[in-house]
Amino acid sequence: MSKISVKLGCDGTHSVIQGHDPVVSGLSLDDAENYATFMRASARVRRTRKLPDTLRSRGACMGRPGPLV
Repeated sequence: MSKISVKLGCDGTHSVIQGHDPVVSGLSLDDAENYATFMRASARVRRTRKLPDTLRSRGACMGRPGPLV
């Protein structure tokens, strides 16, 4: 996951940046921080939803001992 940050624009508004690419611009500071927080949370949910598939492919959920992590 690339870094998500809030940057100040030259016109006094704020932008949300993911990696090196702007995602949204023209927001107030509060709106930009809320948007960035939402993006981080949704990325965390996507990673968490992928976790059971990863465990299942390793055999940990099928009654077989998996690697201790």
